[in-house]
Amino acid sequence: QILVLITAGRSKDNVGRGAEAVRQAGIVPIAIGAKSADTSEMQQITSDPDSVLILRDFKELSTVRQQLLSKVGAVFVIEELIPPIEVVPEEVDRKDIVFLIDGSAAIGNVNFIHIREFITRLIDKLDIGRNGVQVGLAQYSDGVKTECYLNSYSTKSQLVNHLKGLKVKGGRTVKTGAALDYILGNHFTKDAGSRKDEGVPQILVLLTGAKSVDLVRSPATALKRAAVMIFAIGARKADPAQLSVIANDPSLVFRVKDFNSLPQLQQQVWATLSTLPPSQPTTEQPIVTSKQVLPKVLGKKDIVFLIDASDNVRNADFRHVRDFIAWILGNLGLGRDGVQVGLVQYSNYAETEFYLNTYSSEDEIVSHMQGLRQRGGMPLNTGAALDYVLTNHFSRSSGSRKNDGVPQILVLIMAGRSRDYPRHSADALKRAAVTVVVVGTRDTDPAQVKEIASQPSLSHNVEEFRSLPNVQDQLLVSLSTLPAARETTHQQPTVPIRPAGANKRDIVFLIDGSDNVGPTNVQFVREFLTSIIENLDIGSDTVQIGLVQYSNYAETEFYLNTYSSEDEIMSHVEGLRLRGGTTLSTGAALDYVLRNHFTKSSGSRKGTGVPQLLILITAGRSRDHIKPSADALKQAAITIFAIRTGNADPEQITEAASDPSLVFSVTEFRSLPHVLERVMTPLATLTVTQVPTEIPTVPSKQVLPDEENKRDIVFLIDGSNSIGQTDFSFIRDFLASIIQNLNIGSDGIQVGLVQYSTYADTEFYLNSYLSKAEMLSHIRGLRLKGGTRINTGAALDYVYRYHFINSAGSRKQNGVPQILVILTGGRSNDDIKPPADTMKRAAIMNIAIGVRNADSVQLEGIAVDPSLVFSSNTFSSLPNIEEELTTLLLTLPALRAIPEPTAPTKQVIPDASKRDIMFLIDGSNNVGNTNDQFVRDFLTSIIENLDIGRDSAQVGLVQYSNYAETEFYLNTYSSEDELLSHVKGLRLRGGTSLNTGAALQYVLQYHLTPSAGSRKEEGVPQVLVVITAGRSGDDITRPADALIQANVFTVVITAKNADPLELQEMLIDPGLVFSVQEFSSLPDVQEQLMISLSTLAAPTVIHKKPTVITEKHTDKITEVLSSTDSRRDIVFLIDESDFVGNSNLPPVRELISAIIERLDIGSDRVRVGLVLYGNKAETEFYLNTYSKKDEILSVLRSLTFQGGRTLNTGKALEFVLRYHFTRSSGSRREDGVPQVLVLITGGRSGDDVKRAADALKQSNVITLTVGSGSADPAQLKEIAFKPNLGFSVRDFYSLPSLQEQVITSIQKLHLQTVPSQVTTAVPIEVPLVTTTKARKRDIIFLIDGTSGMGRSIRQVREFLMEIIPELDIGPEKDLVALVQYSSDSRVEFYLNTFSTGDEVLNAIKRIQLKLGRPLKTGAALDFTTRNVFIPAAGSRRDAGAAQILVLITAGRSVDHVGPAAEAVRQAGIVPILIGAKSADTSEMQQITSDPDSVFALSDFRELQSLRQQLLTKFQPVPVIEETIAPTKVVPKEMSERDIVFLIDGSDNIGNANLPHVRDFMIRIIQYLAIGRDKVQVGLAQYSDDAEAEFHLNTYSTETELLSHIKDLRLRGGAKANTGSALDFATKYYFNGYSGSRINENVPQFLLLITGGRSSDDVEEAADALKRAAVMTVAIGVRNADPAQLEEMAIDPSLVFIVNEFHSLPDVLNGLITPLTMLSVPTVIIEEPTATPEEELVITTEVPRVKRKSMRDIVFLIDGSSSMGRSFILVREFLIKIIEEFDIGPDEDQVAVVQYSSDARLEFGLNVHSTKNELLSAVKRLRFKTGRLHNTGAALE
Repeated sequence: QILVLITAGRSKDNVGRGAEAVRQAGIVPIAIGAKSADTSEMQQITSDPDSVLILRDFKELSTVRQQLLSKVGAVFVIEELIPPIEVVPEEVDRKDIVFLIDGSAAIGNVNFIHIREFITRLIDKLDIGRNGVQVGLAQYSDGVKTECYLNSYSTKSQLVNHLKGLKVKGGRTVKTGAALDYILGNHFTKDAGSRKDEGVPQILVLLTGAKSVDLVRSPATALKRAAVMIFAIGARKADPAQLSVIANDPSLVFRVKDFNSLPQLQQQVWATLSTLPPSQPTTEQPIVTSKQVLPKVLGKKDIVFLIDASDNVRNADFRHVRDFIAWILGNLGLGRDGVQVGLVQYSNYAETEFYLNTYSSEDEIVSHMQGLRQRGGMPLNTGAALDYVLTNHFSRSSGSRKNDGVPQILVLIMAGRSRDYPRHSADALKRAAVTVVVVGTRDTDPAQVKEIASQPSLSHNVEEFRSLPNVQDQLLVSLSTLPAARETTHQQPTVPIRPAGANKRDIVFLIDGSDNVGPTNVQFVREFLTSIIENLDIGSDTVQIGLVQYSNYAETEFYLNTYSSEDEIMSHVEGLRLRGGTTLSTGAALDYVLRNHFTKSSGSRKGTGVPQLLILITAGRSRDHIKPSADALKQAAITIFAIRTGNADPEQITEAASDPSLVFSVTEFRSLPHVLERVMTPLATLTVTQVPTEIPTVPSKQVLPDEENKRDIVFLIDGSNSIGQTDFSFIRDFLASIIQNLNIGSDGIQVGLVQYSTYADTEFYLNSYLSKAEMLSHIRGLRLKGGTRINTGAALDYVYRYHFINSAGSRKQNGVPQILVILTGGRSNDDIKPPADTMKRAAIMNIAIGVRNADSVQLEGIAVDPSLVFSSNTFSSLPNIEEELTTLLLTLPALRAIPEPTAPTKQVIPDASKRDIMFLIDGSNNVGNTNDQFVRDFLTSIIENLDIGRDSAQVGLVQYSNYAETEFYLNTYSSEDELLSHVKGLRLRGGTSLNTGAALQYVLQYHLTPSAGSRKEEGVPQVLVVITAGRSGDDITRPADALIQANVFTVVITAKNADPLELQEMLIDPGLVFSVQEFSSLPDVQEQLMISLSTLAAPTVIHKKPTVITEKHTDKITEVLSSTDSRRDIVFLIDESDFVGNSNLPPVRELISAIIERLDIGSDRVRVGLVLYGNKAETEFYLNTYSKKDEILSVLRSLTFQGGRTLNTGKALEFVLRYHFTRSSGSRREDGVPQVLVLITGGRSGDDVKRAADALKQSNVITLTVGSGSADPAQLKEIAFKPNLGFSVRDFYSLPSLQEQVITSIQKLHLQTVPSQVTTAVPIEVPLVTTTKARKRDIIFLIDGTSGMGRSIRQVREFLMEIIPELDIGPEKDLVALVQYSSDSRVEFYLNTFSTGDEVLNAIKRIQLKLGRPLKTGAALDFTTRNVFIPAAGSRRDAGAAQILVLITAGRSVDHVGPAAEAVRQAGIVPILIGAKSADTSEMQQITSDPDSVFALSDFRELQSLRQQLLTKFQPVPVIEETIAPTKVVPKEMSERDIVFLIDGSDNIGNANLPHVRDFMIRIIQYLAIGRDKVQVGLAQYSDDAEAEFHLNTYSTETELLSHIKDLRLRGGAKANTGSALDFATKYYFNGYSGSRINENVPQFLLLITGGRSSDDVEEAADALKRAAVMTVAIGVRNADPAQLEEMAIDPSLVFIVNEFHSLPDVLNGLITPLTMLSVPTVIIEEPTATPEEELVITTEVPRVKRKSMRDIVFLIDGSSSMGRSFILVREFLIKIIEEFDIGPDEDQVAVVQYSSDARLEFGLNVHSTKNELLSAVKRLRFKTGRLHNTGAALE
């Protein structure tokens, strides 16, 4: 019985009853909703989230057709056979029993059946009835759902029927505490059927399978106090400690391993339940008390509640606040002669809800409270709100009875730190005899809470709003006992803002009014000024205020003597508007203030001894010198305060301020309130002579001797998702504040920064920034990295390897202290001990800061000493530890390196210590994970006994299985510590085969070479130590001979299955073979090996010229470069898309760095450029940007990839040719210097590459290509200058193996002649055009029309009038348009407006300046591209006309120009930029990407000098005509197959390994002939449950498949239920509805890829697949269980195992053969013979499943006005669905009902018995119409 509901809106009636009736009737509901349909309502109807299909519009119905058919096809009739149990009537007292069951998604459908059966069997033994046992039932996860109340059912059959229809609720989290609270309030009540008042025992039975994420103690205690007896039953991940807390007694706690074991508890629970005496209420005071528990607050009191209603408080939290106040009010004696109450809510401003005298009765107040709504808003101005309450509520007119001696009380409830300065306002309340009680929660500052409260005992803090009841009693006691406070009108506030005799001040504010501040921040500036002014005693005889704003010049807002009252000043400040401007002249502004404001005529009282104060607020770097002007002010006895934010230069600000203690920094304007108190104190206390000369107490500025002042500090910060954007801003501010106090420089303190989550990413190295300003600029732009896991151990290792090293700027060898500061907000998922210990031994001082969920034990393990561990509850509290941390950073002495405690004494190898020793170790499965520790320990012991160094022993390491992989080269590490650190982190790569011969060849070719560190030519012995555990699968004879010929001493250590005789072939001395039985015995041969290593002498080296084998080519032979000319221009073009990703950045960077290290870099030798690309290309640096190797390597170290899903290699090649191989960019092509392009990519290009590749060849650019991952080898060869210059590697970590080949290729290249096969030139570069009248052009002039241009518009106009006559204006020649812009754009005339030169000139003469602010160049570029470069406006691009844009600007844009500039380039428009005045050169270069097309002038009067250059630029603009080359499709011969990929989407794989899985699937698909009549592919992924990605009939082309797979994202999850996933595949994939051709005898394959052991049973589901003739191939990685894999695979030969995901390609060959060759298997289904006992188990435990071919399907269709015209789409959808059914009396029957306010039967199930009749009836359906939408009634 199936019901399909199709609805367009939310029901007006309650659907619960109707939905329940549907379930009770055994009907399976499926709901489809669009438009205004309510998802939660549909889920309530179906009880199964998977049966709800949500669409935006009914036009999308076709997209759910397959899902609906799958759902309908998967419905079975399940007949539950509950074994007959002989019920022995028991004498059971009356009981009220509520079952509370965990219904979260983690339980799953299978386990839910076990829970259902357990409860059913208990109920079966109970005497159910109104006078017997009553049962209630609720499910919970993150919320609670009542299934039935105690009084819902009065018979056992009703209860059991309800249970049979019960479906798991679903939900991610388990909140048991909230559920217990809900049960007490909603089930154990009289209304819900509780008979507690009659003395009936109240019992709660909790069944849960997970640990609660919220607190359980408080709600459990409340239940116990209410005399409820609690049973706690836990399974799976339930927390035993929580269960014990919940249950009344340990005897009422029951535990089973899994829910299928619940029957074991049946008798035990029943026995306890039947003998349980009635529970007595506890005598303890309950947490939630009734009004009668505490005495009412008697006597007269005036109480005002001031509540935080800002965005800090969520809607759910606001309800807690409302309930809290309501409870308090219920315990007050309210009335005119008793307690009066007022209420105010606030955020950025305060708002009265009601006054003290508004209501006189409790009912009125409660009614108001029930309708209370949160007002919201940010920021939180608590100080202003306190002022508001004092002024507007504690007054006689508002009901205050203060003058009658009635106590005045304010209760403040706040949830965040105040943005303003609340202390003075709180002091004012205290002086006014108002007692302030404060309750702080969540992000409040505890210090601020205490500061506001009248006394410490009146400040209360709770972690969350739901914990407010914890302070109810304390608060009520305080309110009832507080006496009236005494008024202290003459008492001074704590901070002496207006001290006696020092209240006269002349204060001038000088504020940055430029675009650096901008309209978004002006409000913060206004609020800051207002906060300061409010705290001053304004008046002509007290404090006078002046205000100036400035940008390129200064402008007075008002003078010191303009206003004499606070109201006047406030009014002006509130209306303040910033003047704008792109440049900042702070020096000139300081001069202006001195000359025009600090004068007698402007109100200055300097002559009478009044302190003169200037407060400078700036957000940018000044373009002029400020020191002379600042010195002049200081000499005039004016004290300067300097507040900096944004891009202000710290050095300039320090110069400006009178003293460093008067410099205040914030990262952004919204943080200005953070410095308010620090500004106010000196502002209020400084006198004329009291200018501080001493350094402030923060120890950051203490002068240290040079050698002590040096520090190398690396900050390692947690950038995982657990931090979040809000808290990350606190981390950013914290870092900026610390660095602000450090003496940054190459001779002072160096700082590095790394962010980490799953893996670590460098932000900058120790030597990246040598100025504080650059460093702070980077930190301000810092963005949260993101990531689901916190791998602190891996991050520590990363920092140690890549930051505390010489090349990254470490000065460890010079004795400079090395310090690491780690800041984390969570527990690490990996082991931190080994890397932490390594760092301690390396004399690195680790300081650990933990916030929130950080593990204190882990922090202590990381820190070098427990005293160096800091903890903070919240990130907003980080400033509390700033001072102490800064002191430590500046005073900690350098540590001494600690040697390994277990390291044996080194054996001194006599003067034979120079050795080059290569270790080649077997990393295959022959060794395995159990033995890798023995190998590591052995290598460690050997290295510890060598004298490591550049002039002594060097060590390299390679591991191998089917192929070899470099760990490190001979010259990678020069110290023992570095080597040991790498070895300790060594992981074996795995692999099933062993190719020792290939590995020997690899070592000889890539390691025992000078470039890799070999010193063979200096006579240093070359030693190879081979450690192997298996017989080689390839020939070792030839590589062994080559090693002997090369005089390499080989030492072999064999274990396990290795063949010593085979390996003797490679030895110079057969006695150098050492054998051990097991790897644990390796130490037995250590001494023999050490003797061999120490005594081997260097052999005689025979110098021979190597034989070079050259290939013959039909084109001209490349000349070999002479040794006298090593010049090269080399551009690296690097793929930064997701095909490579940041996880593969290290090997890419390593390869490029290694190549550059080998090149002779210099402006007259080798030049290097770098471009990154994905969807578009971006320049990192040009050929002429850097001339030093160190500079280039420094840039590479800080390189990061932006990512992106698309890869346009063709466009990137064009970009490089157009913008890099040009003279202006440093190319020396015209001087005959070879031009080389090195392309490194990880994916197949999404655009055409041939055209651009041919253009590069035509231009004599020699392209080398390096591909990995999904790169297409054919495409790489097509791009490469010659096929032999195209290189491929299996994965990016194998890139170093190409190093030698690439370098050799670059060294041998010389200027090439074009290969003969390239016959046509491609016009990407500059074609030769001899005259400006050679072709038609569309030229648009885009002119800056802002006031920044001003009178210069005349010079622009004159310039245009000189250019136009040089053009050939005409319909088939040149056309011109002109656009002016400021904040918006205005077309002066279009391309097709004028057709003659004279008309254009006349129009230009009439041009007037547009005016307007600000300058939005990005918007103007976008406007011009969309509205002027179009055919309707006269553009002739389609007719081949060149498209040229000439931008003339006078300033920097306030918007972002990048996207619009990219759109210009994408549209084939060539931009030329002319800028003067305040135009920004870098911005102009960003628009054009061609430095030669940017003309920067100091003034527009210089335009005339550009005339000829501009005309020349017009000449060489080509039109690139895209030619689509026909693609040759090579048909793949293959028979029909249906292949479903089922991939483990849990944390077993993780996002780091997803690219390997994606790549593996892509490679398989590329082998297959995809098509409807060939191979069909489906995909599903799973963790705790399964999810369809696409079905077998979803896609019919390879392109569609690959596109989906490339965008694949893992669903995540801690568990992998492979059994359930196999079952899911059987039901939803291998059937006709999903596209399976199983009935047509097409072979069916399931490819399972998993990374771990299944959490559930796989046997039954695997057998079902085998019986269905589905051939399962099982691929296991990492922790997959081989036994389980064999159980699932159809044959053991179809089980494939690899150690790591990057090794998946190793099984491709073995996998493709069965996929393409196997036919449908013969499946023999044996009927099992069961013993009587087994039969009993089957009938009692397992439900019998009968698949029925008959189905009754009713479509219930929304016919209300919400559906409207979409009814036609629904009708068409029904027709398509019905066509898929087998209609007939004994097959499928269909009925249709339409509904709105009422329901109408269109036709019943038995009306139409053929498909044709049914389709005709559906086609005749007409829309019902009707306004109301009663889904509940329709369901009934």
